[in-house]
Amino acid sequence: MSIAIPIWVLVSGFMGGVVAACLIILLRERKRGAAADSAGANTSFAFSGNLKHTSLLDAIQFLEIGQREGVLHIYSGRRKGYLTFCKGQVVDGFYRNEIGREAIFQMLALEEGDFYFEHKKITQPKLITDSMMDIAFEWDARKGGQ
Repeated sequence: MSIAIPIWVLVSGFMGGVVAACLIILLRERKRGAAADSAGANTSFAFSGNLKHTSLLDAIQFLEIGQREGVLHIYSGRRKGYLTFCKGQVVDGFYRNEIGREAIFQMLALEEGDFYFEHKKITQPKLITDSMMDIAFEWDARKGGQ
């Protein structure tokens, strides 16, 4: 006897765990940052990983929750892509001569590679207006159709 579980139930359960873990990390970071700021130290944020261990979608959600601003660089072999974040929202993307949503779709499909986040002030206009959740659902629907 097999039980069919809707994909949205699995995704929402998994994402709930990811969000909870990200919130714990952010709260710890803010606590450390507040202590360092009160001591007069300059705080910085470093975030990097490998796509075999952390999916790109998880990394994006971590940066969204933290309201980060800067560029997430993605390397897969000799190919390089990036996602630009402004106040935690993805506002631009580039990968393999694609921009915007199509670039994000290609990067979400990567199974191998590395990424790192470069904190910097972003002044460019918002070229991607859809939420990452909408883009992720569309990517999942496309992937399921293959």
